[in-house]
Amino acid sequence: NEPWAMTFLPDGRMLVTEKRGRLYVVEQDGGTTRPVEDVPNVDYRGQGGLGDVILHPDYETNELIYLSYAESGVGNVRGAAVGGGRLVMGYWGSRLDDVELIWRQNPMVTDDGHYGHRIVFDSDGYLFIASGDRQKFDPAQQLNGNLGKIVRLNDDGSVPEDNPFYERGDVTAEIWTLGHRNPLGLAFDQDGRLWCTEMGPLH
Repeated sequence: NEPWAMTFLPDGRMLVTEKRGRLYVVEQDGGTTRPVEDVPNVDYRGQGGLGDVILHPDYETNELIYLSYAESGVGNVRGAAVGGGRLVMGYWGSRLDDVELIWRQNPMVTDDGHYGHRIVFDSDGYLFIASGDRQKFDPAQQLNGNLGKIVRLNDDGSVPEDNPFYERGDVTAEIWTLGHRNPLGLAFDQDGRLWCTEMGPLH
């Protein structure tokens, strides 16, 4: 119901997110789905909810997965967030353990569109997060927040020192590129180039 993203586990099974906040393991036996417990709570409304799911590059040794999702703040504001946790699977079912917040949109704003929140690792183990402009337009061009940006982080959410705006500190240090609207596709090609596709109006 409203599937948003999927990724394959090393054994060929899939992880699938549903926008309302559910994560499933999909078996290879014709599509049997099994829920994963202890997924972060999501703010499901408009374009918001549970979003992307990816594996840590060293998943086979650390069992870490990353999820993006919309979260509510104090008052009538909300934003995207990314969390990571260990996927524990057994005969009794599956769950996420030790889930930690890795990143969140700053600032949180009103409205419920243009979260973006597509996530991908590069071959060096850096985490890239597409952050939509939240339908606020101007913040995409401003450096005092991460709306309308692609950000680049280490796998624990810390900021790499060679980011282009690292010396400015705070949230600005996260920024890799700016001026984005609603980036809903993010992938690396075989030459290591980052590609981003955006949902937007016709010219």
